[in-house]
Amino acid sequence: MTSNIPISEIFYSIQGEGKYIGRPSLFIRVGGCNLTCPSFSSHGCDSFYAVDKKYKSSWHIMSIAEIITEIEKYYPCDIVLTGGEPTLYYKKLYPIIEKFKNITIETNTTIDIDFDKYPKYKDVTFAMSVKLSNSGEKYEDRIKKDVIKNIATNAKKSFFKFVINDDKLDEIKNITKNLDNDIYCMPLGENKTELSKNAPFVFEFCLKNKFFYSDRIHIRLFSKKRGV
Repeated sequence: MTSNIPISEIFYSIQGEGKYIGRPSLFIRVGGCNLTCPSFSSHGCDSFYAVDKKYKSSWHIMSIAEIITEIEKYYPCDIVLTGGEPTLYYKKLYPIIEKFKNITIETNTTIDIDFDKYPKYKDVTFAMSVKLSNSGEKYEDRIKKDVIKNIATNAKKSFFKFVINDDKLDEIKNITKNLDNDIYCMPLGENKTELSKNAPFVFEFCLKNKFFYSDRIHIRLFSKKRGV
């Protein structure tokens, strides 16, 4: 099995959302995703260039050794494997998981992980950004209950991360039922104006339901600019 992986970009920045917001991090953004989230086309997936195959010519095919060399330029720091959908390549990425600590994988949580064969994934924080109905994806494509449970219970540091602009409590409860991982909610928005418009509702929604509120620093400061 070849270890080459399509990489959209690698950059050093501040984590802008979720459990480790504000921490210096190296972002490794893979190319390719198994979902399309058609409803987000009007809102702008903030990594559309790593999802839409029409941007494939801008992706760089890198070996694991080359990626590790890039990591070592910045390490120690947090490492964020993002995309696109990084779990598409979770077997190929395993040497990175074995070698480094403080890794977060940002995932749509639809691809199962074999924790028995690849046990170091238990030390990873999975930011489980399960897609809600506002993504436009079919329920059966975006909600994989067995996958969610497997990751949530095996990788203990993992947390849920939802992007909302209206009341999605029933959906969130359906996804997180019988799981005790932290739940973060973030305002939908492709720029500072839209983010600020939705933030007050999300703030109150989190307060009412005892969820964690997360801002989206990169959107607030840079909109959809790459490499931030």
